[in-house]
Amino acid sequence: MTVALSSRPDGHEAVLEARGRGAQLICLPHLSFVPYVAARRDRAGLEHAQRAPARSYRQALEAADGAWLAASTYESEGEGVFYVTARLARAGDERIAYRQINVEAALGRFEQMFWSPGHWPLKVAETPWGPTALLVGYDLRAPAVWAQLAGSGARVVLGGCSEPAELWRRTRRVAAGMAGAYGLTVLLANREGVEQETEFAGGAGAYGPDGESLQPRADGLYELELVR
Repeated sequence: MTVALSSRPDGHEAVLEARGRGAQLICLPHLSFVPYVAARRDRAGLEHAQRAPARSYRQALEAADGAWLAASTYESEGEGVFYVTARLARAGDERIAYRQINVEAALGRFEQMFWSPGHWPLKVAETPWGPTALLVGYDLRAPAVWAQLAGSGARVVLGGCSEPAELWRRTRRVAAGMAGAYGLTVLLANREGVEQETEFAGGAGAYGPDGESLQPRADGLYELELVR
């Protein structure tokens, strides 16, 4: 299974580019189709939310042309009710949908103003490459969430972040540690670029079951072997 870990926040273009390189699984960063709205205390960011299930994800699935897509959207379930929803699917075949559970509150991370903690159960789904789970945002830095997924049989975790350099270093340390502790393969995509005066670090994180870094091929894609 060839995997693209894209840092681009323009989700639809990122999907087309990755599919053009032959990716069979495309992983996008946190809030894959909108700006990181929680960088400022600006309630205008709420206008980016889409009614669930988000149209942006459904359109990206069409662009993926049969490839698997792991991405997260900013969704509204009614007046004043907002979530970040992560999904893993290919056209006509959704395997996972979960909502970010741990909502961050820190300087430049005003998530509690923009979305609520998710209440859907975490899910581990069978996929062509093995039992897989999703994590996005702050959930990637919550050891208890990793423990729950490992206890539920996950062998692969796909993650999306929107993080500047220091948070990105911290997330990679946690991910590598959790990969080694639970025998997981972990693949992460982090947002790139500058938005609302916040500079996102970009980059990919890929770790094998021993916690060691995995390297991409010459074309930038990763190889994900069958994991059981």
